[in-house]
Amino acid sequence: MTAWWRGSERRGPYVARAVAELRSWPALAVSDTRRGPVFAVRGTEILRLTGADKVQVRLTVPAIDRLGPYLRDCDQVRTLPDKAWVAVRVDAEPDLELLLALTSVAIKAHVP
Repeated sequence: MTAWWRGSERRGPYVARAVAELRSWPALAVSDTRRGPVFAVRGTEILRLTGADKVQVRLTVPAIDRLGPYLRDCDQVRTLPDKAWVAVRVDAEPDLELLLALTSVAIKAHVP
């Protein structure tokens, strides 16, 4: 028996939908790794899949500062020790929409 599963088998349904959607975004470069897909903009990783229903997004410190009041009120988002990243729990349709919106902000933050 194998000790690890393929990434897509461990993903919750909303994270799997997000991955499928984000693969079609022209601004994102996608690399498939043993741990699952890695999403980058101009060589900078901006999205990490960290669990069945958890995703980390690199927004940048200025973007997090701007969005801070909204992110603090959102139960689905928490800041991380690396101040440029936030963790998003994606276990419902509105969470998926939030993840896609935050990914869009991350792309804009990394494209001059």
